Amino acid sequence: MLVLEVERKFCRLAVPRLRIDGGVPPFRSLTYRGKQSFHDIYFDNTGFLCSKGVWIRQRDGHWQAKIRRGGDYINSKFEELSAPDRIADYLEELMGVRNSATANFGLTQMAAFTTTRESWKADQDFTVVQDVTDFGHTVGEVELECQLGHEGNSDSDSRTSQLAEMDARIATFMKRYSWAFAGGIPKGKLTAYFEKFRGA
Repeated sequence: MLVLEVERKFCRLAVPRLRIDGGVPPFRSLTYRGKQSFHDIYFDNTGFLCSKGVWIRQRDGHWQAKIRRGGDYINSKFEELSAPDRIADYLEELMGVRNSATANFGLTQMAAFTTTRESWKADQDFTVVQDVTDFGHTVGEVELECQLGHEGNSDSDSRTSQLAEMDARIATFMKRYSWAFAGGIPKGKLTAYFEKFRGA
């Protein structure tokens, strides 16, 4: 199954906790999804995949590939793959070598950390999360996802159009509820990890 995801990062929540009536205007709807922790291990081949906007990770033992289809580190548009065979196919196409998931797709570990996430579902469609890592970094995201079914069911132009529409919806949402999001330039978890442990 192909999943399209658009996310915009923010530094942290501007309020201690999201509430439906926590600011003006209030959310149309808000459901607290609770708190969870997960462990991510990121893999690469001497930075090649990151340079192409591709992130391969194991989240609690399950493989995921995030392929950037637009945007930047703060405002990103992705296709996501979760089936190991589809990830192997994509990496073979990109790198010219096929490796299995049992061999970590021929990649080496570049980062590993645990994240505690609080999440909310707002206005029916938007997921708002705030992450705190085990190395002390906080960052939030507003996300929209769209499942397209099998990878071949949608051509590139329609995917691009869908991603642009999702991005515009997030921008409108964050502007409407600007009271909820602290200002400043957010820093992604991997960037913060590399700065802390590699002196980047």
